[in-house]
Amino acid sequence: MDVTGVAEQLDLGRPTLPPTMLKDDEQNPVWRVETASGPWVVKVIKPWGDFWLRMSAQSGALEAAAWDSGVAMPEPHTTELGEAGLWRPIDGGRYARAVRFLEGAHPEPPASEALAGWIGGVVADLARLGVPSDPTVDGDYRTHPQDEWDDWFEQAERLEVLSADEVRSFRRAVDRANDMVAANRDLWEKKQVMHRDMRFPNILVGADGPVLLDFDAAGAQLPWWELVQAAFQTAGFGDGSLVPERRIVAACVAGYADAGGEVGPADESAFAGMFAGRVGAATWQMWMACGHRGGSPEFQAGFGRMLRESVAAMDVTLASLPVWTGWLAS
Repeated sequence: MDVTGVAEQLDLGRPTLPPTMLKDDEQNPVWRVETASGPWVVKVIKPWGDFWLRMSAQSGALEAAAWDSGVAMPEPHTTELGEAGLWRPIDGGRYARAVRFLEGAHPEPPASEALAGWIGGVVADLARLGVPSDPTVDGDYRTHPQDEWDDWFEQAERLEVLSADEVRSFRRAVDRANDMVAANRDLWEKKQVMHRDMRFPNILVGADGPVLLDFDAAGAQLPWWELVQAAFQTAGFGDGSLVPERRIVAACVAGYADAGGEVGPADESAFAGMFAGRVGAATWQMWMACGHRGGSPEFQAGFGRMLRESVAAMDVTLASLPVWTGWLAS
């Protein structure tokens, strides 16, 4: 790929040093590019369909609003919103975008209580922006006809992407997610655009403190549900450990409340967004692992590993809900 040409199409200027690949993703590569205007992180993507434009439009709206409000984050190359948010069309039906490159390191578990409190505060800051979500965007959790689930699960088992036991676990998770969505329909319809991916790989700690990265997964979410998901991710759930730390959850919730975030009910409904989101992500991982979106065998195998981790995490979530709701209430 001609990264020099991409940088010039984005009006970053001509690279002064050879571009460096930061993420060797065969479908969505990421580079560091040095130009006369400084160092930039450049991303390129080829969308799968028109739905991506609407998803990116609302994620870009949140990112631009967050930057303008002073959220600690890399500077976007532009905050002018187009049909795909902050992404710009380039050649070959592809889109590209850039943010300022920042020096730092990603935190590793166990997180500090100070970092957890900062994350909770950022959730509250993003919630205050009140960016409305687009109800037509196919980026939120949605169910599918039973015959489609049956076909996908049969294929996953036949291709040895999932074992029979893992398929049964995934089916239980789908049923439970559907029940959660139905039971919380009134809340589901009050969502706004939130970040939705506050994992350690999307946080960078530099000389001036932590910053929030990568708004590309931003979409419809209730702020309290966003906080609960961020709290448990920060506490270690889903980042190499299936056992979150209670003190980190408490620090994240406290940081959110101290920053003016609206604390929601401490019951099973608090986990509706987190659990349905996990099921939605696992569905995407299953499609990718089974080759529905192309890619090399190694690329598909990587999604297979992520899918099996998601199935295990869904099992742990369902078994832990009685305990975890108590953590939120204390």
